[in-house]
Amino acid sequence: MTEICNWPGCNEEGTFNAPKDPRNLNERQYFCKAHIKEFNKKWNGLTGFSEDELFSMQNGAATWGRPTWATAVNGAKFDPLGASPFKNSSDLFEFFQSRLKEEGASGNMGAHVHGPMPLTSLPADVQEACVIFNLETPLTPAELKPKYLTLVKQHHPDVNKSEHAPDFIKRINVAYKILTDFAERRGLA
Repeated sequence: MTEICNWPGCNEEGTFNAPKDPRNLNERQYFCKAHIKEFNKKWNGLTGFSEDELFSMQNGAATWGRPTWATAVNGAKFDPLGASPFKNSSDLFEFFQSRLKEEGASGNMGAHVHGPMPLTSLPADVQEACVIFNLETPLTPAELKPKYLTLVKQHHPDVNKSEHAPDFIKRINVAYKILTDFAERRGLA
């Protein structure tokens, strides 16, 4: 059974269905391709609902009757207006602490680790960046900048006509970003 477009004055075939009423989404009407776009621009599924009806939709109907629980982590409830119940809410799942430990740091979030580190104790991405920069240990961003500029001048495709120059300059840029980020995390910036 072919439906005619429900748009006033249109006799095209209605192949796209849409709800007739926000209160009864199962009752459908059909539109042609041009008019379904117009219908969708104007459609508001909340038209005609009172404030109380909207509130009742938010409480219960929105979860389809399934139970919900208060926001909590490990039994500690979150109070947006009160103090945080967590020891270190800036690193709730200890993601950053584990990264600092991986980088050779110890202690709390934000610990500053200075001094040379063996290349093998560094994360893999930092090790690779050190190899590209021909470094034994990461430097501060201020010390990295001259090394970076030297490498860029040496390997830029406008200067170095090697077929590998475009790829190598990309690797230099990524390595520079990795090393400067690493230095900033270590508190060397």
